[in-house]
Amino acid sequence: MSSHGITWLASYPKSGNTWTRIILATLAAGGRRPPLSEIVRYGANAGTFAWIRSMVDIPPDDLLLGERRLLRAEAVRLHAAAASGFAPLKVHDRYDDRLAPGAPVAGIVYIVRDPRDVAPSFADHSNVTLDRAVAMLNTPDYTMSTGTKAWRPQVPQTLGSWSQHVRSWTAGHDHPLLILRYEDMLADPCAAIERIADFTGMSVNRACVEATAQACAFGAIRAEEDAHGFAERTQGQRRFFRQGRSGAWRGVLSDDQAAALWRHHGDVMGSLGYAP
Repeated sequence: MSSHGITWLASYPKSGNTWTRIILATLAAGGRRPPLSEIVRYGANAGTFAWIRSMVDIPPDDLLLGERRLLRAEAVRLHAAAASGFAPLKVHDRYDDRLAPGAPVAGIVYIVRDPRDVAPSFADHSNVTLDRAVAMLNTPDYTMSTGTKAWRPQVPQTLGSWSQHVRSWTAGHDHPLLILRYEDMLADPCAAIERIADFTGMSVNRACVEATAQACAFGAIRAEEDAHGFAERTQGQRRFFRQGRSGAWRGVLSDDQAAALWRHHGDVMGSLGYAP
C-alpha cells in the first residue's frame, strides 16, 4: 500500500467499520486502547457534517443535497493533501471515483459481513422494522441520509444494494485492497490484526498484536460503552455495540426474510464463503 493519500475504511453499515477503527487506534497506541470518546477522531466518518465543517470553512447545513456531496468531496481532497502519513477515513457509500476526485488513495480496507447479520443490526441502528431493513439491503441504488434535517446530520450516502456495495469496493477500482470478513475477525482476531497492520504499514510486534486483540475484545468495548456512552450511538438506541456475534440472524430473521436476502445476494455471498 502506498504511504501517500487517504486509506478508505469502507463497509456497508453495521459490518464492523467502527470496530476496525478501534483496532487501528489501539495498534497506533502500542496496544493500549484509547477511550471511545477519542475514537470518533480516528478514521473520522467522512459522511458527517461535523467532519466536513472541520475541513471546509463552509457550513453544509443550508446547502442542497447535491451541493453537500460536492462539499464532502472537497473535504476529502483537503484531508488527503494535508496527510503526511497514514490517513484513514470511514465511508459507507459504495465505491465511486467522485467520492474523492483528484485525491490520492493509498489503499482500501473493506470490511464485509453476512447480510443476514447486518439486517437486524441495521434495523436497530436505524430504528426501522426488520422487513424494512431487509428491503433496504435489497434495494438497488439505495441512498441513506437524504433528509435535510436529522438528529445527527450527514450528507447523502449511496449504498446501493448489499451486493452492489460489495462489488463496487472489491472489483470497481484498481487501488490496493484488503478484504476483511467480520466473521474471520471474530474467529481469529490476532490474525486479522496482523493483516491490518501489514497492509497499513504499521510496524508492530506479536505482543502489541495480542494486547490489541485483548483490549478490543467486544465485551471490553461494550462495557466501556455501558459505562460512558458512545457518540455514534443513535437516538433511542440502547447500545451501539450490541452482540458481536456471527450467525445470530438464525434466531431473529424469519425464513422468508433470510430467503429474500439469499435470493438477492446469494451469488456474492457464496463467493465470500457464506452458506445458504
